Amino acid sequence: MTPQKGNPVAPMTPTPFEPISIGKLPPEVARQNFHALLLANPNFFGNIAESPFKPVLSILGNTEYESIGCVGYNPQLEQLRATINIKQTGGYSGGICSTGSEEYVRFYLSYDGGSTWQDQGMKAVNVFDVPGPKPLEYAVLLQISPVERFCFIQNLPKVRAILSWNSPPPANAPAWTPVWGDVVDAQIQIQGFDIILLSTLLTEAQIVLPAEIAQAVNLDQPVEVATPNNLSPVDLHQLYAKTTVPQHRYLASALASAVGTPALASIARASISEQMLTKASASFGGISDIDLTNLVQEWLNTNGNTTYEQLDCVGLDTNTSQLTGILEVKQGSGYSGGPCTAGSKEFVAFWVDWGSGWEYAGTTSVVVHDYSIMAPATLEYNVFLPVDLVSHAKPCYEGPRTAKVRAVLSWNIPPSTTNPYAPVVWGNSREGLILIPPGEIIGTGQQVPVLSAVGDVETTKIGSNGRITNAVTVTTGVHYVDAPFGGRITLAGQISNPAPGLKYRIMKAPHGTSAFTPVVNEPAGLTLTINTFSGGVWTQNDQTFHADVNGYYSYQDYSPDHFVEGQLMGVWNTNAADTGYAYDLRVDLDGAPGPDIQSNVVTVLVNNETPTATLTPTFGECGKLAPGDSINGVFTATATDFGSFGFTILPPGPANGVLPVPPSGVSLKLGGSIADPGVVNEAFTLNTTGMDPCGYSLTLGVWDRTNVNSGQTSNYFQSSVGFCLQIGA
Repeated sequence: MTPQKGNPVAPMTPTPFEPISIGKLPPEVARQNFHALLLANPNFFGNIAESPFKPVLSILGNTEYESIGCVGYNPQLEQLRATINIKQTGGYSGGICSTGSEEYVRFYLSYDGGSTWQDQGMKAVNVFDVPGPKPLEYAVLLQISPVERFCFIQNLPKVRAILSWNSPPPANAPAWTPVWGDVVDAQIQIQGFDIILLSTLLTEAQIVLPAEIAQAVNLDQPVEVATPNNLSPVDLHQLYAKTTVPQHRYLASALASAVGTPALASIARASISEQMLTKASASFGGISDIDLTNLVQEWLNTNGNTTYEQLDCVGLDTNTSQLTGILEVKQGSGYSGGPCTAGSKEFVAFWVDWGSGWEYAGTTSVVVHDYSIMAPATLEYNVFLPVDLVSHAKPCYEGPRTAKVRAVLSWNIPPSTTNPYAPVVWGNSREGLILIPPGEIIGTGQQVPVLSAVGDVETTKIGSNGRITNAVTVTTGVHYVDAPFGGRITLAGQISNPAPGLKYRIMKAPHGTSAFTPVVNEPAGLTLTINTFSGGVWTQNDQTFHADVNGYYSYQDYSPDHFVEGQLMGVWNTNAADTGYAYDLRVDLDGAPGPDIQSNVVTVLVNNETPTATLTPTFGECGKLAPGDSINGVFTATATDFGSFGFTILPPGPANGVLPVPPSGVSLKLGGSIADPGVVNEAFTLNTTGMDPCGYSLTLGVWDRTNVNSGQTSNYFQSSVGFCLQIGA
């Protein structure tokens, strides 16, 4: 994706140089020099509550450039999503051919109404200067593992999303305020147990087994929760008899089935029988004494009602190639039953205008239930739909390409798949503008493989030297800077215009050579998480696939309702022998009987080297000291790609928070002050004042910057010494 050559540039008058006064910068100039100003003064913008540095230009939570649109949760797949509105044409560190800048989002959960918050992790999306209409709508996704409870116990925690432009929000700091960014809270619903341990079941039920029975039973065995049932019209009629939920709401699905149509008023009017309209009182759905005339009339005259649910935001997650919609559930009841039932579905149909009119992209849904919530409280949900972006990309030098998205929400009955403007009974529609990531031009119907992420890092964030430049991993949300790769390296990508039956293989060669060989995961096979949309619900299951004799796997990411989580295509397990070497990776699409179609090539540098950690105190091993004595010594913390070091003291309780000086250190690459390869024979002092008498271990841990196991960790090593604080020693 290089610019076209031979295009002359018109003569320009150089802009006169004007000296910059850091103390008098306007906000626009300060944004252009954001990182430089933070280097000069970490609290330049005054967003650090307790800091020895005085603010120079106070900017807190500025949303002129970006803001959070919505935050929602998908209970079935345990996925948090947030949409991001990009509001300006400039101010994002460069156009579509540049590296642009990052919009970071860190998520928190609170199970006690906001008194305490648990850090869930961070995600990021790449943004650019893009001329034209605004806002551009982005989205980010974070997989979480929330605390689950029985279905009959309400589990409605709060979620907080902190958006920060070009500066990652610090971990475990839910009260932190970004300079440019936003903070949004929402309430979500956690789905109940699918499987529970027998011991937990007995504890929750407050049942204590006699000792002889407890010893004879395997309490660690899993117990499968009963499959929730769909409530019949009679059940619903009884459930909502004494509520304000109208009959044409809870009987909408039965009405639609009776007339054989979707719940579209324009179609239903022509489908209702004369007998149904003229008979005022009759039996319907097993319910006696229904006023059919009034019921049908109310149903036919309900068009786009948002009393119960409303679609508020749409966006595109460029990391996963998924369209996102976020909707709010506004009432406590009217969703076909509580959380121990099958509930009901909020369907969303997506349409995309790639430039020649609306094209139906697919329909998705999320399951919702009755909960005891009181207005103005709402529950926020998200839906998603994979979309083939590769087939619609164009090179960056041709300029940015945008597309319009239309999402149509319809409760419990899928919207039209042929008319993007067809009315719905319960629901609404929302439109937005998305930016299509640049890529090579692909012909109509052409099938071409694209390698989009290696080691859970976007390929655009990997330099030609095989190192990560500056990126947050796509799935795990870990931040790496100037980092090589190690351990288990995942490869993700897509094939344009996909279809079932395609075959591909991952190819590897020493950097700069043509000696490509297949990367296979045999005999264990390649395990992929397959997402399937069937019967109006998403299901996930792990499936293992095996390569054929030539190293080809069957392609599983072939439709919006059958796709691979994380777009995973292969795994390369590196070892110590690969350390220090760079390799070229690509995807080959089986072109039988013709030659294979090859993807882009991505270079990765491998480092599986263990860091060095040595700790030499003056007292030697197992020294005996009196509380208040000081321990002196030297330590070494080095790595080829140094990341950080840190001291810990165990047990932490009686240590009362006391740590050596210095307690930790961070690489220059990660915002600290230590250059590669780290520190050698650095002095440390541990003043034991405040520590209780006890036996302790002092541990030095050293991490490097390597992306190990695809965003899971880094290379690590530690060294420990023991000592004892003893009164009178």
